[in-house]
Amino acid sequence: MATIREISECTGVSIATVSKVLNGQPGVSLETQEAVMAAAKKLNYRPNLNARNLKKGTNRTIGVIAEDLTVFNTPGIVDGIGVCCESRSYHYILGNLRFNKRFGHDTDYGKEKSELLLDMMDEMLSKQVDGLLYIGCHSHVVAPLSEQKETRFVCAYCYSEDPAIPDVVYDDREAARKVAELLIAKGHSRIGIIAGSRDSCHTSNRLLGFQEALFEKGIPYNPRLTYYGEWERDQGYQHAASLISDGVTAIFAQNDLMAIGVIDYCNQKGIEIGKDLALIGFDNREISAVCRPALSTVALPLFDIGHTAAGIMLDMIEKEIHPDNKEILLQCNIVERESTGGGN
Repeated sequence: MATIREISECTGVSIATVSKVLNGQPGVSLETQEAVMAAAKKLNYRPNLNARNLKKGTNRTIGVIAEDLTVFNTPGIVDGIGVCCESRSYHYILGNLRFNKRFGHDTDYGKEKSELLLDMMDEMLSKQVDGLLYIGCHSHVVAPLSEQKETRFVCAYCYSEDPAIPDVVYDDREAARKVAELLIAKGHSRIGIIAGSRDSCHTSNRLLGFQEALFEKGIPYNPRLTYYGEWERDQGYQHAASLISDGVTAIFAQNDLMAIGVIDYCNQKGIEIGKDLALIGFDNREISAVCRPALSTVALPLFDIGHTAAGIMLDMIEKEIHPDNKEILLQCNIVERESTGGGN
């Protein structure tokens, strides 16, 4: 790869002038600019961005640490981060902790998780990143972040216990309220819920939002029509049998995988979803659009979470601006399809 000195020798122009042209600085004639750029292209010159940015006091690079790249929510968030960085001429380095593969759905931060995270933070910081953006695969508290006091942090799809670290998440309490309102508007009052794990904040937030909507409509909440699972398809199948035997006319499954389990059960028993039973899931996974019947669900603002979190980080780097609120809540949208008796 060519150097500035080699371009200078090729064109007969001083090193200082070549540097001005390559860095877009004024004071060089058009003819000289064209000659330098032609030589740079011919010699396959590539600028040393790290050296250039360090002179300016920034590397224009952020570190992105994902708890697990294989979890459904992460790619959309990373996409939003990438678009934001590209629009503002930043780069990002992506690290994968593989927590879901290593520890399953366990969201507690034990010694092993903390050590893995701290090691990756050290690795990122050794590469002179300007800040760290942490992506959770579940909305939970990420405890060890506050141990690096000199580093800029933003959390996406999770929280920090440090009040100085902004969190960008979505409002699943309000989303569940909208789900209940949709089912009630369609004439349902005996509604079953297949919830996630009892220790999940997603479970409690979605259950609370649903209960609030029932209360506002004067419909008593019946706890015997709520069953808890571990977010897996087979639990949707299992709990569908109990809820349908209890006479529910609609089911809210707190994620799409459990909703697909309900579809499995109903298809096996000859129950027509969308007519005999209304069903809605949560997450808008790819399978929700292609299953039969197509599943109504809640679409998460994953791209917006990533884009917003990256924008906050870049503002912190460039302008030293922190958001007014520690927690930024983004809104979800209901996607209505055949399973609730409407949509496409």
